Amino acid sequence: MYAKSLLTSALTATAMLLTLSSCRDEGVDGPVEMTCTDIVTFAGSDGSGHATFTFQKADDSPEITLVSSNTINTDNIDEGTRLLLSYIPADNEPYRSGPVNVLGGQSIAHSTVALEWLKEYDDWDKSPVYVYSAWRSGRYLNMHVRLTYSLNPRLFHLAVDPATIEAERPDVYLVHVMADDVDNHDRAYYASFDLTPLWTLPHVRGINLHVANSNLNKHIFTFDKSL
Repeated sequence: MYAKSLLTSALTATAMLLTLSSCRDEGVDGPVEMTCTDIVTFAGSDGSGHATFTFQKADDSPEITLVSSNTINTDNIDEGTRLLLSYIPADNEPYRSGPVNVLGGQSIAHSTVALEWLKEYDDWDKSPVYVYSAWRSGRYLNMHVRLTYSLNPRLFHLAVDPATIEAERPDVYLVHVMADDVDNHDRAYYASFDLTPLWTLPHVRGINLHVANSNLNKHIFTFDKSL
């Protein structure tokens, strides 16, 4: 998602989700097929319906490349799109590069961290975010959150405090500003933010993520580069 886009199609409800970044056994009798669900990047298709996806399991673990053994329609998916992908790995070996049987997937909110602080970010904590989990996979910061549902435009973005950009651990803020106060139900969403412009700076060793978190009393999450 980009700073001024809608949280409608990009942040779709994730009712089909299995346990993220984990695998589970199906059934108890006979051969077991291992079903996995991970946040991945769509890396393109060979033109015959066999798609390629890349991801890192956690932190700076090796990149994994998955290629669909079944044919899937990716005509409406742009390269670089972040997806929540459900699949069965070949030979029941999870987190290894190779062919997979894709069961389904959906795009999730994704954008690149902003290095410039805009005036509209000043209200970054106006609309609280209920954080289920936050984790890093390579250059991406992923989040599972609960947000108030609305069809109206809103800001949902990561931005760096420019005053801290020269620090070893800059302060990054999850900007969430709804257009109007909405008395509505909440939905669970996944989002993935590309940290590359900040993460590749030679002096940066990590980030402090600030969130107006309405779950428990934790408002700062720290993510460091692996040594």
